[in-house]
Amino acid sequence: MNKFLISLIVIMFFFKQIILLNADNDLSNDTYINTSNITYYEKENIVELAENSKININNTNILVDRGVIDYDKDKIEVFGDFYLYQELNILSGRDLVGNIRLNNFTATGVSYIYNNDLKIDSEKAKREDEIVYFYNNFLTPCEIEGFFNCPTWSLRIDETSYEIDKDKFTHYDSFLQIADYKVFYLPYFSHYGVKAPRQKGFLTPTLEFSIGGDTALITPYYMPLGISKEIVFKPKIVFDTNFGYTENFSINTILRNKNSRGNMSFDIYTEKLKNNDNIFNTAKFDAKQTLNKNNILTYSALITNSVSTTRSTNEEPATFEDIFLRLDSYDILYKYDYLRSEISTVEALDATNSGLIPLSPSLKYSNQKLVNNNFTLVNNIDFINLKRNESKVDKPSDSTSIKFNNLLSLSKNYEVFNNYSKIKLINSIGNYSYEHNPSLNNDVFKSHIIISSDNFLNLSKNVKPRLKFITNLDLVTDNIINEDSKALSFNYQNQYSDSRFYGTDLDDSSTRIIYGFENNFNVLDHKLDFNFNQSYDFEKETNYTNQINQKSNFSDIALEAKTNFNNLSFQIDSRLNNRQLEKKEMNYSLNYSDKIDIGLNYNETDSKAFKDLSSDTKSLGFNIAKKLNKNIELSMKSHLNLKDNYSPLTQTFNISLFDECSRLNVSYTDERFNDNYNMKPSETISISFQMDYLGFFGYEQKTNLFFDEPGNFNYGL
Repeated sequence: MNKFLISLIVIMFFFKQIILLNADNDLSNDTYINTSNITYYEKENIVELAENSKININNTNILVDRGVIDYDKDKIEVFGDFYLYQELNILSGRDLVGNIRLNNFTATGVSYIYNNDLKIDSEKAKREDEIVYFYNNFLTPCEIEGFFNCPTWSLRIDETSYEIDKDKFTHYDSFLQIADYKVFYLPYFSHYGVKAPRQKGFLTPTLEFSIGGDTALITPYYMPLGISKEIVFKPKIVFDTNFGYTENFSINTILRNKNSRGNMSFDIYTEKLKNNDNIFNTAKFDAKQTLNKNNILTYSALITNSVSTTRSTNEEPATFEDIFLRLDSYDILYKYDYLRSEISTVEALDATNSGLIPLSPSLKYSNQKLVNNNFTLVNNIDFINLKRNESKVDKPSDSTSIKFNNLLSLSKNYEVFNNYSKIKLINSIGNYSYEHNPSLNNDVFKSHIIISSDNFLNLSKNVKPRLKFITNLDLVTDNIINEDSKALSFNYQNQYSDSRFYGTDLDDSSTRIIYGFENNFNVLDHKLDFNFNQSYDFEKETNYTNQINQKSNFSDIALEAKTNFNNLSFQIDSRLNNRQLEKKEMNYSLNYSDKIDIGLNYNETDSKAFKDLSSDTKSLGFNIAKKLNKNIELSMKSHLNLKDNYSPLTQTFNISLFDECSRLNVSYTDERFNDNYNMKPSETISISFQMDYLGFFGYEQKTNLFFDEPGNFNYGL
């Protein structure tokens, strides 16, 4: 009982002292002390702290050996070691002397850990208002006992000044050390903290060595132009084998602007080639902006007079402009409808092939209505106008097309099968004008109906037969010029399309049935998906079957399969002859990912697969990556055309050496040609080295190391 009373009296005494401290001086309003022994001199308004005293000032905690707080003189003094921490930031040292708010102080043997990452050791630190000075200090974000039993890189600095308001560090007389070896002297450089505004400065450079040729240095420079704007300059200087400056140089200038509703970029590439007095330029502009909740504007433009640097015999520039403008609008006439307004042009600035390059304004409108729970009505209107400077027999100088598409679909689920049926009415109106021969001018009209019924049979859990019926009914036929798409494909998914052509100018004008099976099996506890189908055209030699060299009513067999076995995944997409089951098209993809990542892609197409294919094609792609340990990664990527001697072999080898604070990338690229067109092979080695917080010497990257007020650190990423 006596012990309890004594403890209560002691607690009341300390509580009284805290009350007195708070009453006597405003500086103590936010000062809280936890200690086993405290002495308060009321007359002098001084608090004397014993060992292991804990002080909390504005949410900052300080642990001291012994110390004195003099409120009248606004002074705090620590005798021996102190330890200051707030969240992930730690400051420790000896013999701290300063004002209570620590706006001004000195300390010796200072160690600072910022955000549990960046470390600074300094013989002495001093703060004078908004500037903190570090003397004879050591700085690194690397592990102290790293790969070399020392930091991978560090800085030895005579003096550092830190401007708190600007969040800016300036270093004087510094040595960059790699594995404790001094490799570079910097008399002066600066960088910024993580809360500083974006700052101008050099980004990480890249060295490119062309084997047996010249060497290039790329030194990007970054400059902010405001809160949402920035510009990057990427000059590339080329040196000869003796490191003498050559006539080859280039600069890439990139301007970016981003706001709450969109973004914009402007890219200018300027190049000067050896033995050529011309300056070649390419300018590209891209923008996307949300005007309001219903309208989005997209804009793109490209203007160039560049030349091919691959072929040594090509010294003439190809000058042209490519402009694209699109407005996407929603909820125009009805809820959930959609209007796309678009204008594009690819026009030569000289007379070269000007007859082949159109100006193309277009409008596309679509709306969708749910008639009831099963029926859906979709309406589309497409308008496009193509203008050329010249005309040919199959390419009018002015082509106007309006298409009206109406689609009524029915979706119904039955007990044993699901049905999805469609009726689509397509009307096309066209007007063609020929600058070189007005007698070819023509007005055309075409109308046809596509009826389809797609049925999925639920007869088995693993095997699901699928049967689709498609018929085309031509109401009005006319000679429509294909301005829409010349792409052509034969595969499993395309077989089930209502039209196997891309676009709508070409008619897949046949009635056909497509049967197939979609299979899902478990083989050795691994899932195997296997799908195949085949179509039967009731008419031979239709538009589409002629293009794919189909001679019988039955099409070739389309097959696709994929599976995963532990860390191995395999996928195949193929086309087999409908009689001998010989392959006409084959696409393999094999990927393995575990301790090593391997990818293999093989593509093969027989010359008989398509009408306009003159020879077989084969290509092989291969990539492999391996992380040897926590610090080294190797990778290789290659692409080889196995049939076309005019196409290149491209290989890239990359080695990355990295740790928690730096990365060194070395890349080797080899590009080879085998032809008679003077294609120039190239071999290039690129080297870049990045360091956390610095990036590169003089790179004013963001970092932050100290606090604005007592215990209130500026920190963050």
